[in-house]
Amino acid sequence: MTGEQLKALRERRGLTQTQMAAFVNELTGRKYDKQRLSKWETGKEALPRDVLGRLLLLDLERPESALPRRGTTVAVGLQKGGTAKTATSINLAFILARAGNRVLLVDADPQGNATVHVGVPQADIVALTEAGKVLYHALMGKTPLDAVIRPTSVEGLDVVPSSIALASADTELPGNLTNAQTALAEMLDGVRERYDVIVIDCAPNLGAVTINALTAADYVLVPCQAEPHAILGVSAFLDTVAKIQRRLNPRLELLGILPTMVNPRQTQDRSSLDDIQRLWGDSRRVFPPVPRATIYAQAAGANVITLDADIGAPGVESYAAIAAALLTAMGRLQETVDAA
Repeated sequence: MTGEQLKALRERRGLTQTQMAAFVNELTGRKYDKQRLSKWETGKEALPRDVLGRLLLLDLERPESALPRRGTTVAVGLQKGGTAKTATSINLAFILARAGNRVLLVDADPQGNATVHVGVPQADIVALTEAGKVLYHALMGKTPLDAVIRPTSVEGLDVVPSSIALASADTELPGNLTNAQTALAEMLDGVRERYDVIVIDCAPNLGAVTINALTAADYVLVPCQAEPHAILGVSAFLDTVAKIQRRLNPRLELLGILPTMVNPRQTQDRSSLDDIQRLWGDSRRVFPPVPRATIYAQAAGANVITLDADIGAPGVESYAAIAAALLTAMGRLQETVDAA
């Protein structure tokens, strides 16, 4: 957020600099004054990261006049592992929920990392699997989805938990000729009106469950680590997306490409960022890169959402930009529905 954007936010809320400083103090528990706010707006001082994170959330807040809930669905995918798909999914879901949206996070990865990171203990995942209350059972029609959805500690954010049982779905779904590629879409249809956004964290493969996720989605977001093999993976994944658009889901759109784990001091990372811009910058949206930062590994180790632990964590600007793009796209989508 630049100084000009901060000033625009203040003016949209009809606040003086003194009033805005008081408002920021209320948000953060700090003691900033008008002079400090003026320095932020003129760019003489950088916004403290905790203030930045809270103001970005404020700028995304769902207004009372917001569109009716329709469960706009975004799949976060790439067939290569280690590109921060889960970190992207959970932080995007978190920031959307904190902005006042009802969000459902669908963990479509048998590793179940997203499930753990939103607060479901590993022991509970085992118990839920044994009780038939994870995504696999709902996807295969063995359990109603409502029996699987769980609340999280984040207000407005629910999760469909996953476990290693989901690995079986990649072989079992193709044998179900009635809805082998649309089972997830049909499953989600029953809950869409309860949520503003559904975020699907895909597995690092192009198996039957991932194809289901792309068939169910309105948008796809592609996290790409700033390294050559991930960039090659993006090209192959976009080819798959194009096939899904032609054969199964003509409404599917690419929301954008998100460079992740970027260290701007590394020559290779800078070169890879240049390659991403060269390959797709003119024809696709490329979001601001998420920097490599130890807090992501620390949050993963503690099984928490990074932005929940630190709202000003490096990368919050990227997730806010994705959320803003998605909310804008949702508005256009609703206009199309209304006009039909």
